[in-house]
Amino acid sequence: MSTILVVDHGRLDFLVQGLLEKGKEVAFLPPEEALAFAQEHELSCVVINLEATGEERLGFFSRFQAQVPLVPVILLSEEADLTEAVTAVKNGAFDYRLLRTEPEVLEQLVLQAAKEIPKVEQGYLTAHPGLKKLLRRLREVAQSKATVLITGESGTGKEVLAKYLHRISDRAQGPFVAINCAALPEHLLESELFGYEKGAFSGAYTRRIGKFELAHGGTILLDEITEMPLSLQAKLLRVLQESEVDRLGGAYPVKIDVRVIATTNRNLQEEVQNGRFREDLYFRLNVIPVHLPPLRERPEDISLLAMHFLREFAARYKRPVQGFAEGVLERLSHYHWPGNIRELRNLVERAVLLAQGKWITLADLFPQDLQTKEENTPLRPLKEMEREMILKALRAVNGNRQKAAEILGISVRTLRNKLQIYRQAGLI
Repeated sequence: MSTILVVDHGRLDFLVQGLLEKGKEVAFLPPEEALAFAQEHELSCVVINLEATGEERLGFFSRFQAQVPLVPVILLSEEADLTEAVTAVKNGAFDYRLLRTEPEVLEQLVLQAAKEIPKVEQGYLTAHPGLKKLLRRLREVAQSKATVLITGESGTGKEVLAKYLHRISDRAQGPFVAINCAALPEHLLESELFGYEKGAFSGAYTRRIGKFELAHGGTILLDEITEMPLSLQAKLLRVLQESEVDRLGGAYPVKIDVRVIATTNRNLQEEVQNGRFREDLYFRLNVIPVHLPPLRERPEDISLLAMHFLREFAARYKRPVQGFAEGVLERLSHYHWPGNIRELRNLVERAVLLAQGKWITLADLFPQDLQTKEENTPLRPLKEMEREMILKALRAVNGNRQKAAEILGISVRTLRNKLQIYRQAGLI
């Protein structure tokens, strides 16, 4: 059972007693002990008496939120401070109330907040105000069949958003089918999308159902749509207009009921102007335009996602990692993130595997930043650390070189060469 944490020096014992009588797991701790407790326990809600934090007040709330960003936090104050209240809620507080709030009201508020932890597998994880507004708008249009065009830099989570849109739509019980338009040559992409009949071409020994038919009653994601050849764009336009597909070698069209979502990391209007994308298809896809900002423009999401990935990979690899060392999340918030969320995810995965204890350090996240200055530092030589990192990554993925290379941020060829050097030197 997850715990409700009450941060105070004793004034809120009435709240603790009421929650205990309702069978809730409650911890009642002073501010100086609360952070450490939060890092080691699963929490459903936190109540903070700001008067008990001394001069820190919202500073304490910010530090707390950085460590457990998914947990709803209720702030209590002796006097009403409108500026402080607005700032707190804007920065993610679940609510801001006075300490003299009626006990029954406060208790119900806590119980309500305890049910508000985001379910990541069901939702789209973000603390960015603009994205929250976007998600509310998408909920309003999710039940329609209108096509959606999601744009944004590589790694911003376009496919994740597409899956989220499918889950909140009335097609959630239907299939979600994705195809990467850049991954296949034209002739294979056409047969994958539209299918073919037996004997349609040399090697077509049986009928093959295409992705559009497989997605009937559900959603199809056309990832990297700008990589689709112009000849196929014309056929796709007809599918969208007529709601039917023509299998290669087929005698008649097949009716389909599919919601289409397309994604691209390019500027589609420029692609149209340069003759690389059909203008009529662009207008057909751009019924509901959605743009995902890069991670560097979403600073609120950096610590939120970092903690989410940390928990995910710590559980997957059965590592004892519980959080980030002091100052690490601050460093991450100032990084440019050219690879966006995908880069953050890979960095945290690698750091979870390399961490020497409970807390991820900057050296775990950015080992390439270390300088070899043996005369001035107690650090081991960089080559020794590199070898240890490589071997630890390989052990974590049961010797899978491809996966280990992805975690380490190097090519498989580089990894293979490193291992060969270690063998020749008798180091492994």
